[in-house]
Amino acid sequence: MAVRTYPTIEEARANGWEELSPSWDLFHSADWLSLESEQTNIAPRFHLAREEGGRPAAALAGFPLDETSEAWPFMRVDCTLRLLADRWGAPVPAGALDPGVLLPTYLGGSRRVPDTLLLTDPHSSPAQRRALTEELVAAAEEEARGRGSRSVAYLYVGEADPLREVLRDSGYAEFPTARYATLHLPKPGFDAYLDSLPGVRRRKVVKERRVLEGAGLDIDVRPLTRELIPELVPLMVEHGGKYGHSYAEEAVARSLELHVRHCGDTLRAITARSADGVLRGFSAFVHRGSRLYLRQTGYDYDWLGKLPLYFALVFYAPIEYAGRVGATALDYAVESERTKASRGCTLEQRYGYLKLFDVRQQAALEPLLEGIRRGAVQAAS
Repeated sequence: MAVRTYPTIEEARANGWEELSPSWDLFHSADWLSLESEQTNIAPRFHLAREEGGRPAAALAGFPLDETSEAWPFMRVDCTLRLLADRWGAPVPAGALDPGVLLPTYLGGSRRVPDTLLLTDPHSSPAQRRALTEELVAAAEEEARGRGSRSVAYLYVGEADPLREVLRDSGYAEFPTARYATLHLPKPGFDAYLDSLPGVRRRKVVKERRVLEGAGLDIDVRPLTRELIPELVPLMVEHGGKYGHSYAEEAVARSLELHVRHCGDTLRAITARSADGVLRGFSAFVHRGSRLYLRQTGYDYDWLGKLPLYFALVFYAPIEYAGRVGATALDYAVESERTKASRGCTLEQRYGYLKLFDVRQQAALEPLLEGIRRGAVQAAS
């Protein structure tokens, strides 16, 4: 089996990348990775394993990141570990999270989204899958060393993913990072969703929907086009500010424009307008295969008051839309776990893996990683 590394997703696509990408998966599809390639400050790499003259067998995206890369806590390993240390009260050894210790790094599997997947041929046997995974992990590590990286990270590997065992056996330190939320719809239609909820929650949802109906809002699902972006940007900036994130309007507009360009007609906006026609809130999602991926949301909080518009735009309207188009799952990624679980989401534990090429620095980081592990266990008990 030969592993080739391509400098662009276009070349990887031409050599069979999409043959391995599941029909339901967005974040490791060639279309999404082309979007990520434009957002990152350092060009990514794409590792593809295939038999000579045969079909592709496995694939892995790799993102080189350095101190100039966006300090996004679900992407850059130093920021991820800082977030987890603060969350669980884990001790941080002096200097352990300095960028010069961990960066440059090589991020495997995904970039800004908390989802890590190494693609393998679904027809391969468990033994073949293990061998392919080992080859691609080794290829990514070789690429990282060749670039002068100080570390390699895989930050959001699924609980049942065989990649976990390969990484552990390859000397990567493991630590829990987040719980990933997915809403699996039992049957099409909003009534079926309601019936799946416990009685108390079901009555609360019915009450919220009644309040929203009385607010005189026009809630609509429409393609998210460039013409809509100027209305969305201020609401996204306001929403980010409410939760401690400082977003520049230019960066938000560029991100939305990239979504429009790379996601095309799979990108939808759910808009809520008051009687005067002013946009008061929105959510945006991408429809791929059997799933809807919720991507952005924003609100006019000065107007909103206590109106439960968030739940209408992020849960209730998407669930209704899913029933109309035959989608069976909604992807909500990470954070806000209690809220998502209260609306019926399943939470799956995700794990991070980290290897520093300096073994002494790896050992010095272990008290922090152990503190994260212990804090997550205590929170779950």
